[in-house]
Amino acid sequence: MTRILHFADLHLDRSFAGLGMASSEATKRREELRAALRRIVDLALELNVDAVTVGGDLYEHDRVTSDTGNFIGDQFSRLAPRPVLIAPGNHDPYVPDGLYWRLRWPDNVRIFDSMSWQPVQLAGSVTVWGVGHRGPAIRDNLLRDLRVDGAQTNVALFHGSDVTSVPEGKSAHCPFEREDVARSGAAFALLGHYHDMRLWPADSPRYGYPGSPEPLDFSEEGPHHVLLLTAGEGGVAVAPLQINEVTYQTKVIDVGGISSSDGVREAIRNLAGEDGPSPLVTRVVLSGQSEVELDLDKDALLRASADYFRYLDIVNRTEPAFDFEQIREESTTRGAFVRMLQKRLADANEAERGVLEDALRYGLQAFAGQGIRRR
Repeated sequence: MTRILHFADLHLDRSFAGLGMASSEATKRREELRAALRRIVDLALELNVDAVTVGGDLYEHDRVTSDTGNFIGDQFSRLAPRPVLIAPGNHDPYVPDGLYWRLRWPDNVRIFDSMSWQPVQLAGSVTVWGVGHRGPAIRDNLLRDLRVDGAQTNVALFHGSDVTSVPEGKSAHCPFEREDVARSGAAFALLGHYHDMRLWPADSPRYGYPGSPEPLDFSEEGPHHVLLLTAGEGGVAVAPLQINEVTYQTKVIDVGGISSSDGVREAIRNLAGEDGPSPLVTRVVLSGQSEVELDLDKDALLRASADYFRYLDIVNRTEPAFDFEQIREESTTRGAFVRMLQKRLADANEAERGVLEDALRYGLQAFAGQGIRRR
């Protein structure tokens, strides 16, 4: 029986700039990604696996430091003589100025530095076949070129996109069809790229994405995993093992009926629970129709509530509760403004309607002396 611990998409040295985090919080998140690698190595030693595989995006090429490269090497050397097999991805491609190329790696680390499939023999008649990205935008279906057979148990390792799951408007990296796994002859494909755990098909998986070991933004809520692959005479079995210590959450507060900013602050603080501060990275979305007089200054709400959470982000998606019909009857500039915009809305096409609706709301906010609440 041969056991492989597989992970992918750790993204060491990620900036976290897209979350608008303070530099101190972003630094903390980067340290937590390092801690995740330590836990993965600890788990591999505890389980006494035969090998560890990495499905790409171990680090972010544009930001990674040599210090981080040395850290990775130190962690993987703890696993020796167990092999660590790395299939570079689109964020950590094998390129001349990259860590994989220029650093000296421990003898037990094998980096798949070619876009042609290369085999590594493991104990128990298991062969891992790997390829690596040689650039940040590889669009070829490399899995089509893999053909293996014989008495060995063959496992494919690469970073690529299941084409059935590519988000609209996104480019596919090393795209493959699900049928390509069966056609290759591989008993299983260990993958990287998607940040949520995916096994397909669910009843008898032929490939698996472990997802990111730690969540990287608010789109990655819930548990995060590594995969334990077991290959024996009965075939191949895979089990997800939860690994994350940080959890993201999004909570929605309907401000309808709340008359003051104190009420909003109290609603936010209540989300932390009685044993606060909450250990979760939390985003609070303010929604619903708010009274025009309600002060929803984001910076003030953050200052008053941030200490109740490990990290707090606030997004305002409220709509001012204007009575348009009442306002249009006014003999005021505000009434004339509403009448004019509503007349234009009646004749607008779909493309114009959204712009005019925003103009109506923002104009009334300005009349009310409020800051513009962008949707």
